[in-house]
Amino acid sequence: MYLLVEGGIVLSLALGCALCDQLDCACFDDNCQLQSNRRNFPHDQLERGLCLNEYYDDVTLNNDTYKLLDIYISSKIYNQYGLNSHSKINSCWTTTHFAQHRTFGECFFVFISLLLILTTSFATWKELNNSATDSIIIKSFSLRRNLQWLWVASKPNSLRYLEGLRALGTLTILIVHSQLPIIRMPVWNTEDLESQANHVMFPLINSANTHMIQFFFTLGGMVFGISCLTHFERFPEFKIMYFLKKILRRLIRLLPAYAFIIFYQATWYKRMKQGPLEYKFNDYCLEHWWTNLLFINNYIQPTKPCLQFSWYLGADFQLFLIGSVLLMAVWKYPHMKNPLISMMILVALLTPAYVIYNTSTDATMNFDMRHALAELRTYDHFLKYYLPSHTNISSYFFGIIAAMMYMKFTRSDSQHIIKPLLKKLLTFSLVVLFSLNAFTTFLPFVNIDNKKSIFNAIFGSLLKCSWGCSYSILFLVFELKSKSRLINVLSHNLMHYLAKISYCVYIVQYSVIYGLYTNFHVPMIYGGFNMLLLTSAIILLTLICAMFLYLAIEAPIVQIGNKYITSLSANNTSSKNVIEIKQIKQL
Repeated sequence: MYLLVEGGIVLSLALGCALCDQLDCACFDDNCQLQSNRRNFPHDQLERGLCLNEYYDDVTLNNDTYKLLDIYISSKIYNQYGLNSHSKINSCWTTTHFAQHRTFGECFFVFISLLLILTTSFATWKELNNSATDSIIIKSFSLRRNLQWLWVASKPNSLRYLEGLRALGTLTILIVHSQLPIIRMPVWNTEDLESQANHVMFPLINSANTHMIQFFFTLGGMVFGISCLTHFERFPEFKIMYFLKKILRRLIRLLPAYAFIIFYQATWYKRMKQGPLEYKFNDYCLEHWWTNLLFINNYIQPTKPCLQFSWYLGADFQLFLIGSVLLMAVWKYPHMKNPLISMMILVALLTPAYVIYNTSTDATMNFDMRHALAELRTYDHFLKYYLPSHTNISSYFFGIIAAMMYMKFTRSDSQHIIKPLLKKLLTFSLVVLFSLNAFTTFLPFVNIDNKKSIFNAIFGSLLKCSWGCSYSILFLVFELKSKSRLINVLSHNLMHYLAKISYCVYIVQYSVIYGLYTNFHVPMIYGGFNMLLLTSAIILLTLICAMFLYLAIEAPIVQIGNKYITSLSANNTSSKNVIEIKQIKQL
């Protein structure tokens, strides 16, 4: 709980019952049981705010002051409760802290924002006045054009429902991320949070939350695989430029909006979260922005991340490059397809198992309140198993394999046999998936030594692979399914609208969520109504910010970049044709 006014110091007090299991004092038994349960908050620590101006108007903050504060508070707690304690200063605010001058970076961010607003406004005005122009800038930045394109569904094809699934998946991730910071907030009723974390079904829910991200890896692998394999059938001749253009188009889509949000985080974000909670939600974009732009932030500086949720973008881009190499091999050497499928399945099973065994981590992410309070930045399983791309490779590979199977099934005359078999296979995979996840409810009661544990390695690998495998089979069943109400809902234009802005939703959510949380009056009351109200506000603000980000940056830059790539390809093709004609004439 924080009781902080201007000019306060937040102190973390560690009370002396941390080693009560070594003491012969029955009065501490209940507290020691609370301490030994890692799903509970650390009950040997208190957080308090202290306004020094109430004690002394002209206080000087230095090491001597901190020592005196420690002695004073420790003596007060001992005299009142008979407990030994020590204190540590977590953060400090003074008048100068709130009187910082504008930096060059902040001014430059405002300049870029105004430039984007003026460019969009001018382009829209020109379009609305029906001014005939061939300017690609005017056409690309026009709000009218981009809004029309945003609401128009893509051409009818078998992948329409996947965009609906992408939209639902993004909204689910947004809802989960909107509620996670409550763990780090000062609340009156912490016992309600602890009772949920100690519920018998919580490990099952935690496992579903942990492996939700496998949905996006599987979806990405399948969409990318179908796109490439369809191209291979139309153009059997191998050309490496096809993949180079795909990489370039992907970077054009990802980087501009991403760089804009990173720039905001490095400049203005710190001003949006000034107050007693700002130290709880530290962001390191000013120092480590380059790890994000190089898409290596899931390996480099993961404990001090810039936009913590963006680790997925780094992992996904790395898996995209790996998938490109494998599909290039399939294109150039079609006879290698079956051996590659066998290799991908083997790697999908062995890689997670090897990492768990070699690093002696947990089989799955266990909920530990100490790690949760540190945003999982102190949790080995999160850093060594959850973030790296090589441990998430199984789901991406299963997505690519599903794409290969889909291309084969659609060309087959025996779909009436394949569809029932796929449904049975889906039922079996879901039974296995639920069984493996249900076993996580027993893990807290099973004493397993994590050090070089073969059981953890096998169970963890099967658990992760079961998610990717089940998702891929589910996508195949939907893909080969005739029209239904569910398919129609997933293919609705509203779903396509949400899917088109889903990338902007993902990259802007961190700024909205933590910017909002750090400006709440605390302590809060944790409850269903408050969480519903808070989550709704976050979703609304995130969708609005994401739409503006999409209209002002992503859509215009993508149109300009794609047009340039298309014209460049056309020029290269024309040049090659001219050379071939000259060679023929010479002959």
